[in-house]
Amino acid sequence: MMSHSFESILESLPQGIVLLDPAGTVTAFNSRTLDILGLPQGAIRKGMNIDGLPGTADCRAVASRRSMAGGPPTSQFALSDGGMVSLTCAPTRDGGWILSYEDISTLIRVEDSLTEQHRRFDAALSNMPHGLCMFDSTKNLILCNASYARMYNLPDLLTQPGTPLVDILAYRSREGNGPADSTTYFDVVFEATVRGAPASQNIVLADGRVIKITHNPMQNGGYVATHEDVTKTVRLAEELRRHHDQLEATVKSRTAEVERQALELERMLAQERNINELQRQFVAMASHEFRTPLAIIDAAAQRLLRKKGAVEPEFLSDKVDQIRASVTRIVDLMESILSAGRLDTGKIDISYDACALRSLIKTCCERQSMIAKSHSFVLDLDGLPESIDADPRTLAQVFTNLLSNAVKYAPGTSEIRVTAWAETGNVKVSISDDGVGIDAEDVPRLFQRYFRARTSTGIAGTGIGLNLVKQIVELHNGSIEVRSARGCGSTFIVTLPIKRSGNASATNDAA
Repeated sequence: MMSHSFESILESLPQGIVLLDPAGTVTAFNSRTLDILGLPQGAIRKGMNIDGLPGTADCRAVASRRSMAGGPPTSQFALSDGGMVSLTCAPTRDGGWILSYEDISTLIRVEDSLTEQHRRFDAALSNMPHGLCMFDSTKNLILCNASYARMYNLPDLLTQPGTPLVDILAYRSREGNGPADSTTYFDVVFEATVRGAPASQNIVLADGRVIKITHNPMQNGGYVATHEDVTKTVRLAEELRRHHDQLEATVKSRTAEVERQALELERMLAQERNINELQRQFVAMASHEFRTPLAIIDAAAQRLLRKKGAVEPEFLSDKVDQIRASVTRIVDLMESILSAGRLDTGKIDISYDACALRSLIKTCCERQSMIAKSHSFVLDLDGLPESIDADPRTLAQVFTNLLSNAVKYAPGTSEIRVTAWAETGNVKVSISDDGVGIDAEDVPRLFQRYFRARTSTGIAGTGIGLNLVKQIVELHNGSIEVRSARGCGSTFIVTLPIKRSGNASATNDAA
């Protein structure tokens, strides 16, 4: 019964077991031994000698020495099918042996695989272009690769397991390649630990390099970090961003310039259309302006022709005055048109001389009196100096135009007031009427060529007189202003320097 129980226990063991007596003869074994050694039934028998068992050479050597120094001997041997078996020989109290066979083929393969994986891991770690380091939960180094050590010029002493992170950072700071802000460095470590997920940041080193550090937390509280030198990438990105910003600014600038030019072109086209329309109106008005005095001359001549020899002196004088006034009107009109043309070409001459302004204004008023007998001219010219430096010919055009306008735009009134005085190196001449006046909206455009105020509707005119006046006055380094309101008359004030300034131009070269 006891023998049967022993054999049952022997069969239940996962190892192959062979029992030997002191003479090295097999006394018992289990079937697992045959399976492990790949032997057929009957290959192992009770009573057979140890020499017939595979892998027992070491056991025989130990048996011959009867020494157990170092514990039971264990050996490994290969089977013919490539399997590997481990054999342990343990002595018994009676001088026999227990042989234990174990199939270690899978274990050997696993060990070989782990060895190969470890070799590959070491090779990959060593050849990684990026630095890699691993720290435990207390921030002590577990391992790092060669790239990490080279990146920060770490000595071998600081790459050993157990080195505190603070020691590594302190060394790097002394060597000038530590993080410019250590607080930020530890913040990202803390963030990765708290989130339990990778966290990255770009760290600027004291030597100017930019290192991208990615921290990957481990379950035990430590972390694995990769260190990648992204200096070139960051610099390139900055350069690309700078080029992008410059390109965007250039595009915006050129777009704005194109839009500005388009608006300017549209403005110029509108101005050109407006000028063309004003010129068309000018031609029509000029034709009318010429026809009126010519019609007067023709009518006076016809009446004189009808009278022939029976012409009373008073009648003759009246018709001659009409003819002369009409001729004067035509001459003034022609002179204004020609002067405007000379201004356009920049060739109007300003011939400075001692100009007796008081006498010049009186002459202009007398000429207007001949044309406009229904108007009277009230003059106050005592405040003028004897003469000023100016061109009498062109100033005569200025005051002829202003006086003519005063008469023309005040048809229902009879008084034109002309006042002049000297003031701080200048003379001022004011010409006022009580006529139709000018709308406030029209005043800013009043001196533009061909422009006519809305209150001039139905009144003959070319629209070039005031523009000519302004340009001649400015060629004298003077100015002109207007004060007016609809229905309240108008006052034009001309300011001229008494003495010619050093930079006054004798010729208009502004074309």
